[in-house]
Amino acid sequence: MKLNTRRLVALFICIFVNLSVAHPTPSIQLEKRGWNSFWNSVKEKVSGVISNLIHGASDVASNMGIDTAAFGGKVLNMYNKDGIYHADVNCWQQKFGYNNLYDFAFSMGTSMDKRKVMFHHGNQNYILWAWKGDYVNLGAGAELGIYYGGKDEDSSHWLVDTNLVLPMTLTLTHRTKGMVIDNWKDTTWWITGFNPNSKFKRSSASDLTATYTVKFPNSSWFDDFNGAKKRAERGWTCERSNLTCRLSF
Repeated sequence: MKLNTRRLVALFICIFVNLSVAHPTPSIQLEKRGWNSFWNSVKEKVSGVISNLIHGASDVASNMGIDTAAFGGKVLNMYNKDGIYHADVNCWQQKFGYNNLYDFAFSMGTSMDKRKVMFHHGNQNYILWAWKGDYVNLGAGAELGIYYGGKDEDSSHWLVDTNLVLPMTLTLTHRTKGMVIDNWKDTTWWITGFNPNSKFKRSSASDLTATYTVKFPNSSWFDDFNGAKKRAERGWTCERSNLTCRLSF
């Protein structure tokens, strides 16, 4: 059989993929070889450039007299309550759902951290996905959403059901600058809060502590989330007496 260049490349790729699956290289070995350090270094440098461009553009607009927080809030279908921006329950973002690609883009442009836990209820998979960090023109902020329909945490796309609303609370504090968002309460699929006060601009996610509570509608929902495989290791604690679970990170 005659092998052209394209077939040879395909053959080597197949061999490499199969060897990788059969004998995956532990991350500690990759670290020893320097690959993890190399790619992390590349990502940090690229992320730094993107972050500086995004924040620089926001700063220029602010210096020109543009209220960038109000502009961003309008574009993102948010409302202002006592200086804090919150997403509307029927915002246009519901149409797009969520997946890890969005998180990657988020992390490349600013400082963020996240927690997520998948669980099964009825005939459906659900996931609670939380974020905190620097939201550029919107300042320091945090979010928690409930999504459905994915098959796994890492590669699936998750959808929004705006009828699936739960009583939630959100508190966000800064390690040295104090309260950012004080016990915001909402019944929604996506609780959010963003404080554009200049003292919270360019906050590092590591300096922020976000605390959320979610109250489930009945014991069946509660038990299914409470029994989720990664619930405890991801920082969630649950109280069956009030069907409420809490996350702080």
